[in-house]
Amino acid sequence: MATSLTRHGERDALHAFIERGMSDDAGELANLNYWAYWLGLDNLPRSDDAFMAGRAEWDAKALLRSLVGRMSPELGCIDLNVHSVWSLLAARPGALAADHELSCDLKRQVTRLLDGGVVSTRSRRELDAVHYGLKLNAP
Repeated sequence: MATSLTRHGERDALHAFIERGMSDDAGELANLNYWAYWLGLDNLPRSDDAFMAGRAEWDAKALLRSLVGRMSPELGCIDLNVHSVWSLLAARPGALAADHELSCDLKRQVTRLLDGGVVSTRSRRELDAVHYGLKLNAP
């Protein structure tokens, strides 16, 4: 519902969802599991949303690549996408290992969003953390 409202200009519901719905490890995991399912990285058929609560097996690098492609300032749900990238990197820090192209793509998107001024204060903090992590791990 929050993402639907965002498409109609109502961003407060999305910000509340990020703040309260993903306020712990279980919420963060459910979000990442849902993204992996939604993007076709979880190949198992799902008859309900109970899978979101468990540890699903999906390729973190493939999920990160898909999420980086969704870090566009034109998207209404950009704050959710930023949060999901930040959360994925916190949960699976090796997702960028040995993929210089993905690291460069992520750095380019993070810089673009930080310079663009279209994201929330929370997203700016998360982007700053991702940017700092990219600097620490630069070759």
